Amino acid sequence: MILSGVGAELLAAYGDSTGDVGGVAFALVFFSALYGAPALLAREVVRRRGWGWPSLLLVFAALGVAQACLIDQSLFSAHYQGYEGWEESQEQTRIPVLGVSAFNVWSFVGGHLIYSFGAPVALAEAWRPGQARRPWLGPIGVVLATLAYLGAALLILSDPESRSGSPAQLAASACLVMALLLVAGLLGRGSRRVRRGDPRPPLAPWKVCAAAFPLVLVGSVFPQTWVGFSVGVLAASVVGLGALYASRRWDWNARHCAAVALAFLLVRGLLAFTYFPLLGDVTPGPKYAHNVVMLLAVVVAGWLGVRERDSDPHPGFEAPAEGRHPEGQRPGTTGP
Repeated sequence: MILSGVGAELLAAYGDSTGDVGGVAFALVFFSALYGAPALLAREVVRRRGWGWPSLLLVFAALGVAQACLIDQSLFSAHYQGYEGWEESQEQTRIPVLGVSAFNVWSFVGGHLIYSFGAPVALAEAWRPGQARRPWLGPIGVVLATLAYLGAALLILSDPESRSGSPAQLAASACLVMALLLVAGLLGRGSRRVRRGDPRPPLAPWKVCAAAFPLVLVGSVFPQTWVGFSVGVLAASVVGLGALYASRRWDWNARHCAAVALAFLLVRGLLAFTYFPLLGDVTPGPKYAHNVVMLLAVVVAGWLGVRERDSDPHPGFEAPAEGRHPEGQRPGTTGP
């Protein structure tokens, strides 16, 4: 939950709480509820049903649409929270018929998919690879996570600045959320992969991170134009397709997923050194100290995820929860 808050907001260091110990502490709690709680709940549903990462990413995409379009409605705002350069960035790639910026769609929805939900969960699953495909929450945990998410979301919705979407935009966004969830379910039910009897050549997780890092970096440094939008989407797509290919070509486990996640988080944390917050007046000392602390947190979380353990399960096999075969799977198969 905490890593979701870091990846979503604090690592990028663009707000006025940057470098403020009290503000960061509050932000960790609040963003853990707003992003970490739904990440846990989504993962719980997907893992309990025996679905794989493709379905999980679609559920995370649905959560990203819900956050940017239905909760804070930042995607539809013309002057959100007074952030510097907001209007200019919107106009660069504005789609008039939809009333949104294409770059912001990628930045907000794609950003939530990767940094708020996907990357933190990938790292956390790799901390205990034997539990990567098993449920984490009991009934009390589910209730607490649900209450935390609803409470944080309602606080955001109570802000007048989070009511910028038109009825048509809100309705279309809700339909998109439902469509993504439906596709996630259909993909989860239909996906099967036969377990191979012989292990394939090992692939070091650090090689996965090293291959993904430059692609993520290139996709993150272009300005907020149509070129930047295109390169960003293309780079992330290449990383995703590369991971999919590698998972078919070599043995692939939670540590490799964590390596991909670490590449994204490292780029986000390093680029945060190149600009000052877009809101408030933050002095250099606290700003760079904040950057260092957040980047170190990601490095430690990443190292705990990708390091090799003697107790790691065979990378080609992911055991079902509590000795049961996940719904729809047979002995000798596993989800992608």
